[in-house]
Amino acid sequence: MTVPRQLGVVYGATLLWLLVVPALPEIAKADVATLAAGIPALILLTGCALVLIPLRNATAALILLALGGGMLGAGLTEVGADAGADITKALLASSVGFLLVRVLSTPAVVIAVPLLISAIDIFSVLSGPSAALMRDESGVSDFLTFTIPAFGGGRVGALGISDIIFCAFFAGCAWRYGLRRRSTTVALLLALPAALILAVATGRGVAALPFLSVALLLPNLDLLPRLLSTGSGRRPDGEIASVGD
Repeated sequence: MTVPRQLGVVYGATLLWLLVVPALPEIAKADVATLAAGIPALILLTGCALVLIPLRNATAALILLALGGGMLGAGLTEVGADAGADITKALLASSVGFLLVRVLSTPAVVIAVPLLISAIDIFSVLSGPSAALMRDESGVSDFLTFTIPAFGGGRVGALGISDIIFCAFFAGCAWRYGLRRRSTTVALLLALPAALILAVATGRGVAALPFLSVALLLPNLDLLPRLLSTGSGRRPDGEIASVGD
């Protein structure tokens, strides 16, 4: 399947889910409703990032996709078209994530970035910028989040745009630095649903970036020392040959 077709399938499926869910009957039990609507949406939004992996080295294409996604996302957010805004913002966030891999081109980022952003995200969710963002009524918070619709209308929650940015960034790191690609991909797909399940189980807000960080680091723990100790094995495109799964 060609890359444009893959993009069409994943982004089309995501848009369809976001449009259909509000039209379906409401689920009475709140926790079940949240999980039933949220888990597929989070997997699909993660898929919107992962489907761009074949374009990870196409810098010009990623810049154009980021600009187009950003402009469309802003316009659709302004008019309240949440489903369309979500998929265009996913395109923006995913493109930015893969571009960051090109900018932060040193193996140390595979460890340093996950640890740093996890600490910041935990602090933000508890008492910092994220808490203030949820109280923001200027419209900025709408652009910086994905709306997760609920069955029967309304929404079950929101996902920060930074979560998809770093999902793409971590996927790009797995490919660029020769980590276990399939294992990391599966872990990234499961990371955000796991965060949602924990949030529902505890009844409290949960930082998502630590889950994404674990999804990158845990399947590749034994490879990290080798990654940091050698820069050999790079191909002309700057990537290190994968060890496989």
